[in-house]
Amino acid sequence: MAAGSLISISEILKNNNFAVLKDIKTSTVEVCDEITGRTISKAKLEISMEKSKTFNAVIASRNLKKVNSEINLDTNGI
Repeated sequence: MAAGSLISISEILKNNNFAVLKDIKTSTVEVCDEITGRTISKAKLEISMEKSKTFNAVIASRNLKKVNSEINLDTNGI
């Protein structure tokens, strides 16, 4: 469940030019089940990303569009 959310979020960040994928790592982790006391192996997924070079420009552009749409809404009511 969490792995799907992690992948979705990283794809959204990448597709909107907010971040760049650096590395993907998979492994297993041994955890103790509190109820049975048994050791269970669970999958671990690590996705490393960094802020894209165009991040600031993308944010500025989106903020400008938002301000312009708010101005248009205000003037349409006059």
